[in-house]
Amino acid sequence: MSARSWLVTSALTAAAVTLVGCAGPATEPSATPAAEPAHWSYDGDTGPASWADVDSSFETCAAGTDQSPIDLPATVPAPSTSIELSAEDTDGDVFDSGHAMEFESDGEGETLTFGGDEYSLQQMHAHVPSEHTVNGQPAAAELHLVNADADGKLLVLGVLVTEGAASDALAPFIEAATHEADDEDVTLDVSAVLPASLENYEYSGSLTTPPCTEDVQWVVLSTPISMSAEQIGTLEGAHSHNARPTQPLGDRTVVGGTAELG
Repeated sequence: MSARSWLVTSALTAAAVTLVGCAGPATEPSATPAAEPAHWSYDGDTGPASWADVDSSFETCAAGTDQSPIDLPATVPAPSTSIELSAEDTDGDVFDSGHAMEFESDGEGETLTFGGDEYSLQQMHAHVPSEHTVNGQPAAAELHLVNADADGKLLVLGVLVTEGAASDALAPFIEAATHEADDEDVTLDVSAVLPASLENYEYSGSLTTPPCTEDVQWVVLSTPISMSAEQIGTLEGAHSHNARPTQPLGDRTVVGGTAELG
């Protein structure tokens, strides 16, 4: 899951805005240039094993005990929860975040209710191959639909991808990924992106990219969708092997769930 979008959605947690300097005289702007964001990657000295060393704010990537992704069991546990999902056409921009191809939603068109809290879609991005594995085996790719509630708490809907028939629903996203424009407006039918069965794995985890913030609710659909080799190749051409290795489960429990699409 993209750290960039977590920083955007976490702004929702603010209950009020403090206007700095409005009670006093204006001050001269600082001549100190803004610090460059820490550079991390998926290989070499700035790869996953070294994320915590890249920047002090990435410490959780090494010290956290509830990290994502994880290896999921071959058999989905018996459902113990149910999600209400409402998915319609969603407008947004497609761009290259520097680590993945990403669709940033306008905040309308898809909502889901989990544990009594309502979440709305913030963005979707792709990892090739998948970050989550099932019984030790990765899928060809994985989509992360990042949702946030009114307090900024995140729920990520993971969709595994196998190579097969092309996905018509994802065609606008894939087509935009082949263009050189920084931002391209597209419309996605989110309900058509999802598989027919919404049976899922659920667990508490983290962002899969720095700063690896925890307390992220994960819902990974157990039934994969298919994309053509050409579609997967387009995403791989943009960012190859942008998948963090699986992390220890520790004392967490993976439970099963279902979802109703309205």
